Amino acid sequence: MRVPTYSSSMNMLNQALSLKSSADLYSYQAMTGIKSPDYAGYGMQAHTMVSLEAMLGVTSNYMENNKLVSVEVDAMATAMDTLQETINNFKSALNTLSGMDLDKASPDATGGELTFVSDDKNDYLGKTLTVDGVQYTFANDNTGNNIDISTAASAQDVLNALKDKLPADPEFSFEDGKFTFPLYTIDGTSSVISDGIVETGEPYSMSDDLYQEIETVQNQAFSALKMLVDCLNTNVNGKYIFGGGEADVPPVSFPFSSLDEFQAYYDGVNISYPSDSAASLDSRVLDAETTGDLTLTSTGGNTGTITAANAGAFMTQAVNANAETTGELTFSQYNNTITATQYGAFNTIGAGDTLIIGGDGAGNNAKVYVVESVSKDGKTITLSDDTPIEEDIVLMPDGNNPDTTVSFSTSYPVGTVINMEGFDKNISPTVQITGVSEDGTTLYVTADPSRFPNTTITASKDWSLVSNSYYQGGTMDSEKIISDNQSIVFDVNGADPAFEKIFRSLCTIAQGGLVDMSDPLSGETLDSGKASARVEEAIEVLQSALTSSGIASTETNGDIYTVLSKVNSNQVVLNNVSESQTAMSANLQDSIGSIKNVDQTEATVKLLMAYNNINASYAVIQQAMDLSLLNYL
Repeated sequence: MRVPTYSSSMNMLNQALSLKSSADLYSYQAMTGIKSPDYAGYGMQAHTMVSLEAMLGVTSNYMENNKLVSVEVDAMATAMDTLQETINNFKSALNTLSGMDLDKASPDATGGELTFVSDDKNDYLGKTLTVDGVQYTFANDNTGNNIDISTAASAQDVLNALKDKLPADPEFSFEDGKFTFPLYTIDGTSSVISDGIVETGEPYSMSDDLYQEIETVQNQAFSALKMLVDCLNTNVNGKYIFGGGEADVPPVSFPFSSLDEFQAYYDGVNISYPSDSAASLDSRVLDAETTGDLTLTSTGGNTGTITAANAGAFMTQAVNANAETTGELTFSQYNNTITATQYGAFNTIGAGDTLIIGGDGAGNNAKVYVVESVSKDGKTITLSDDTPIEEDIVLMPDGNNPDTTVSFSTSYPVGTVINMEGFDKNISPTVQITGVSEDGTTLYVTADPSRFPNTTITASKDWSLVSNSYYQGGTMDSEKIISDNQSIVFDVNGADPAFEKIFRSLCTIAQGGLVDMSDPLSGETLDSGKASARVEEAIEVLQSALTSSGIASTETNGDIYTVLSKVNSNQVVLNNVSESQTAMSANLQDSIGSIKNVDQTEATVKLLMAYNNINASYAVIQQAMDLSLLNYL
């Protein structure tokens, strides 16, 4: 062996260090199962691994985000399922009630019917009958209030003769020898009754079974209302999912804690729950600065007017008609429509709105209308048949030419309930709109007649007129991106027609005045058909709320079926994407692992071999370092 040179010593040392580096790497692999502590150790596969890890990171972020989105979607689905079950149960109870004899839901001290016992006309000649204070005499002439039965051969002929003589009334019924009428007073001293030729019906009051059924259904309606509020006020991940983008405030306001409290507000006589969506969702505030002094005038019964000192105080401009905003306007009597040539001209006007048209260009069409619908393109307003167009007109509105000016303003929808806040305690706290004057200065209302005096209220900052919608949220849609190529849309809010119609149906039944319990002997004409009419209306609206959308439907989220379909569709899409992302994540992890990971047992064996090689290397170096020239010689 030669005495080692500097060069040979360095070579041996480098080899030893190389063996130590390998041992360190094998030690890292044995402990972690990972091929290398940095990307340099992966060589040509480093780029592939970086790409796979980036894809895994994006997928993991989507998966974490989708967990939060899934909570919202599942909560919305649960709320909708609960609501659907509640409404279906209420509908069943309502159908049961509708099958009962609701015409006898109001008491009738007269029995409401007359039966003609004899078929012999001679039994009736010269006899008198007093109905609602009007005397009818069966005679051979045909004058005054006399009933000519000279040619009658049967009781039905007598009825037909009576029918011809009585004033027209759709509630009069002449069938099977019986004259039925709506709770009118019969003079018991009439000679035809005292002789027993005509029999009156038996007086009746509402049966206990019917009363209990109505009371049960009203309580069930109020419970369903509370459930509806709870469902629509569902809060998930710190936001109200039915709030239309308004995350901080519960979207539905229902300030009534009991049925009695609800009925004290909506008594069903002076103040009824609005029968259309526009009035149900109307929300606005007018103060004395806008109206000036207010003059209250009673017009009899529970009706009256509220007149503002400031002209046009109760209307707000909706469209500024000109060549740019509306283009040419066409008023059509045949279609009862107003059509503009500019798209979106009437987008600020909605179905159910009270529309006030003014301006010299409108001619005879300058009056108050009720909007039936607005086309999707915003170009055509269809008006209610009750408020027809007066004349066909085609014109181009021009602000510089007074003869062609047309103004479109909106006011309170008919049926809107207004809170009279801050007024004297002797003033009714609520009034209900029945109409608006053509100049927008006067409101026609119903109110508690005992609290609606003829008076003028001086303008003051202390009072205001407030109409409150049950919905306090927004209308913004939100889109959740759940993958690189897919997203789901949250476009359901508490003001959607499906929920508004449920609110309206439930409130129609829960409100007071469903049954008229006033004394029929007081001389008042009672509404014996109120209960049946309201129940039929509630069933119709509720059915529309459950399933009404079709090819011709213009409503967005018009029924529960449509809303559930959207929510369930979002669930399916989200679940499918989540399953796909889970599988993709597993595949990416496997691919990365195949590059990144090593067999720890094999790494341990290599580590032991490396340690042996290091020991041998150090032994050789030590031996070489021990050689000297003296030892060599």
